[in-house]
Amino acid sequence: MSICPRCFSEIPEKSIYCMECGARISEVKGDTLALEGSDIEVYPEIARANLRRMQGNYEEAVSVCRQILGRFPSNETAHALMGDIYADQGKLGDAIQWYEMLVELAPDNAVYSAKLFNLRALYASQIAPPPPVELPEEKPAKAPSPRVWAYVVGGVLTLILVVSAFLAGARLSASQGASSPSQVASTAPPALNPANQPQDTPNRVIPPPTSPSEEPASPPAPPRGGFTGMSQPEEQVARAVSQRLNGLPIWCSYDPVNQTWQVRSSIRAGVLTRERLMQDALALAGTFLTQMPNEPSVSVALLLPSTNGEEILALSVQVPRQAVPQNYLQLGAEELNALFQTLKVWWNPSLNLQ
Repeated sequence: MSICPRCFSEIPEKSIYCMECGARISEVKGDTLALEGSDIEVYPEIARANLRRMQGNYEEAVSVCRQILGRFPSNETAHALMGDIYADQGKLGDAIQWYEMLVELAPDNAVYSAKLFNLRALYASQIAPPPPVELPEEKPAKAPSPRVWAYVVGGVLTLILVVSAFLAGARLSASQGASSPSQVASTAPPALNPANQPQDTPNRVIPPPTSPSEEPASPPAPPRGGFTGMSQPEEQVARAVSQRLNGLPIWCSYDPVNQTWQVRSSIRAGVLTRERLMQDALALAGTFLTQMPNEPSVSVALLLPSTNGEEILALSVQVPRQAVPQNYLQLGAEELNALFQTLKVWWNPSLNLQ
């Protein structure tokens, strides 16, 4: 028997957690194997809860996580999954509470802190929208003074008099011109002399009539892609894959030179383990290849959020169709590791994933 340094309760020798406060025995004894003992033991349940979350079956996912926390109160993976489940449903207040407990369990984990920071910022923007802009009051227009009205009326009368005088003079000139027909005849232009008109020679080439200039063609309409940087076919594939994965953000691109597809997705939250990323990458590849039955392979990239608001690449893998088993959603940790050893995989070395 030993004593828990947190609550001073007696701890059995073979126990992994303190049954009173949930402290891990590895924190007392320094046993590195016991540190991951709970995740190794409940990994199939963690994988099933995460799959239910991706499928939108949140009630069953919560039930599985609560069963895990009943046996292992300090399990980081279950805490993170609970936060992700409530975040997916838009319940940001509950998600923040779970991630606050997770940061208390692992204060040195930068990924947990970044996720908590992003959730708090999103929650603050929802509960405190920007204040409305107050427009200045419009002052009523001041009516013109009587002196101004007098100037306006006087100007209008003067203009009427000038126009009337001009019309009267024009009529007088027209009547005088009509009374002298000889003057009209003398001022008429002389008739054209047919002898002086130019004659067309037999060798003269008459140019054809010029056709009216054609208007320049209008530029083609821009593509109707709803996502930035994706063409319409790429957007259709991305939407189909996203619908099968419960609205998970998906970005697709096609390389016409190598004739290959790449699918990217952003991991919104969760415990960053190699098994978790392998499971998500395999689920993304299997869903894409199901939607595109004529493609022999697909390249999958998984991105993670960071504290500065940008995303970093965590995993990139080329997955051939023949490498995806039919039961890929039920693979355990050992089966996933064995499968990914046969694939072309790049891991981000700065993440130190275990």
